[in-house]
Amino acid sequence: MYQALYRVWRPKTFSDMVGQEAIVRTLRNQVNTGRIAHAYLFCGSRGTGKTSAARILTRAINCLQPRDGDPCGECDSCRTIESGASLDVYEMDAASNSRVEEIRELLEKVDYPPQFGRYKVYIIDEVHMLSNAAFNALLKTLEEPPAYMVFILATTEPQKLPATILSRCQRYDFGRYSEEQISGHLARVARESGEKADKEALELIARAAEGGMRDALSILDMCMGSGRTITEANVRQALGTADRGFLFSFAGALAEKDAAEALRLTDELMRGGRDVQVFLKDLSAHLRMLMAVMLLGPGESLPGSGEENARRCADQAKRFSQQRLLRVLDLCMRAEADTRWASSARSVLEIFALRACDQPEEKDMEALLERVSELEARLAEMEKHGVRIDAAAPRVEPAEGKKQPDRPLAPPPDSPVPEGSKLPKDVWNDMLKLIRKTEPSIYGTLLRAKYGGYQDGVYRAQFAKDEEIFQNMLMMPARREKIEAALNQCGGVDARFEAVPQKPRIDADQEKRRENALNGLIDVFGRDKVQIDE
Repeated sequence: MYQALYRVWRPKTFSDMVGQEAIVRTLRNQVNTGRIAHAYLFCGSRGTGKTSAARILTRAINCLQPRDGDPCGECDSCRTIESGASLDVYEMDAASNSRVEEIRELLEKVDYPPQFGRYKVYIIDEVHMLSNAAFNALLKTLEEPPAYMVFILATTEPQKLPATILSRCQRYDFGRYSEEQISGHLARVARESGEKADKEALELIARAAEGGMRDALSILDMCMGSGRTITEANVRQALGTADRGFLFSFAGALAEKDAAEALRLTDELMRGGRDVQVFLKDLSAHLRMLMAVMLLGPGESLPGSGEENARRCADQAKRFSQQRLLRVLDLCMRAEADTRWASSARSVLEIFALRACDQPEEKDMEALLERVSELEARLAEMEKHGVRIDAAAPRVEPAEGKKQPDRPLAPPPDSPVPEGSKLPKDVWNDMLKLIRKTEPSIYGTLLRAKYGGYQDGVYRAQFAKDEEIFQNMLMMPARREKIEAALNQCGGVDARFEAVPQKPRIDADQEKRRENALNGLIDVFGRDKVQIDE
């Protein structure tokens, strides 16, 4: 009778286990020295070897001839436990036996010593599913069991266990397997099963398994048996995912804000019978890959990919700004979660595509930062084509032809400076030139401000009333420190920086009308009766 791969390839000894080196080494040492704890707790996500390690440990501590901490597999005890006929080993699934009555029935047998081996072992899987009453019934026996009794508890959610249970167990956390460990083990399984598999196909299975060896073997099991080489296309068909070229095409449409192309690709995806949630999950992974390429470079962020894939990711990442890529990734992850509850998954995908291609008009910080980054990119493109940006006053001048007339706003008078020092306005202009090279995002925000003068060691930038958000951005500690460091470097003395609101101007006629009105009040009521509040 055929058995699934994950059952055929379940490890029989500690030597057969993939990864988990620290845990394997500790358990082996305990078997060799005879220092066996009375209670173990194996934690970790699905498919990381918790139950396998529990069964191996059970055979090892009862083995008549252990070999370097491993069960021999040949003695009567090993064969009896392996066949499931041992009366000294009891394995229970707490998910289907969670009531207190079942735990009490189990504990009634604790007083009976082992019949064949040295230890009596209870393996309780998914122990977090026990009820509170069941935990209370287990607590006393778990604290002071007989010398021959060993409890091995396994769970995927240790945070749900009471602290009283956790404190009485030796805890071992099983980590997820790396993609290299999974693909290497799958290659061995395929080779010894007489199957041929492409390296790219095994790497795709390893990524889809998300650190679980059992999931990886189940996917490989689906792809085997055709009599042909297992390719990446076969794996994608089994998983219901889109191919890599489609992911690049869809992300390219988002990068160009081409909503029509994104909707056309959505229709192509649905006609191909693909699952929307699986596609959004794959697209999210692709966008995270682009973010990693943008921040780390293709060499460090794509260790398991080919040169062609790394080059395509690097080229596509250049078509996004960091803020825009972060926003699209956030929208994609939200859409993936929404598909679980939506009646029409296609509508969720189409709405995501339209939002990702739309220019954000929201007034939240993320949307504003995205628009600022796009403006910076446009300014940089203008400079490449011969358009000069004057840092001293926020205006754009063509490199050739007639210049626009300058209309700089006169800032408040500066405080006097020591003889031989730079004028504050010159320091400010030098600072803008330095910030433009080192911190382009800060420079773009400073261009929106007006030089507000220098007084008592403080340089000020004035913002209009409707641009308060940019004023707050520059007053954030990280940005403010960078501006002050640039001012200190350009001026040679310590200086501080402040972003302040622009004071409304009062023209001469308005000032005169105000003075006449005040004098009229004084004439009528007397000077001592008029109080002026600014």
